[in-house]
Amino acid sequence: MAARKLSSMLVLCVVCGLGTQSLRAEERLFSIGLKGNFTTGSQLFPTPNSTDPFQRSQFFSIEDFFGTSVELKYSFPESNLAIGLSADYIRTTASQSLRISSTQSIPVDDGYRVIPVELTGYFQIPVSGPTFGVYMGGGGGVYFGRRIYRIGGVEAPAIDEGHGFGIHVLGGLSYQFTEWFALNAEMKFRDLQFESTNRFSSSQIIYNGTIIRVSDAPFASRVHTDGIVFQIGTVFRF
Repeated sequence: MAARKLSSMLVLCVVCGLGTQSLRAEERLFSIGLKGNFTTGSQLFPTPNSTDPFQRSQFFSIEDFFGTSVELKYSFPESNLAIGLSADYIRTTASQSLRISSTQSIPVDDGYRVIPVELTGYFQIPVSGPTFGVYMGGGGGVYFGRRIYRIGGVEAPAIDEGHGFGIHVLGGLSYQFTEWFALNAEMKFRDLQFESTNRFSSSQIIYNGTIIRVSDAPFASRVHTDGIVFQIGTVFRF
């Protein structure tokens, strides 16, 4: 009885495998994806090189921001594997007020811009069909970024735009409308870090007729994004 069940399972696997190979032979191996993404959280450390451990650990959070992404992917023929190269663009700032006297405050904008370039390996889970797919993946990336810091509308430009390295894992669903067009929805866990050095070009800022003194010495900062990234986008196969 056990042998009969085993032989039946083997036959079923072979039939499924032949059907999958036949389907893959008709698939297009290259695709380009255009995605919008939403990141739930990140932290900016304004004094990461301080000699004081307490100062080094201080940060403020920037949460719930959007970005865009483009990805070129190659699917290996007659397999469930694919590899993709993607580039994102993310820019986010948070506004607050800095009180300079008992009656006056000055606006401060703080945030960052980062371009993650990531290489991802994908595995199509075998339960997927010709229309609906489930996949998972993971990989690493390099992140090019800079801090955005303005006081009273005057920006401290980045004099050394940082770069960092990190890893990511993801899971996703795909729906194939035609042989060349699909929609994907993904959830990604990304560990993104980079450093940036900024400096004001002058030691004073004039805001509404008031002179505010600032330091014109370079200052370093660190950005760490470890929130969840939700992505949805279109995929064009060719």
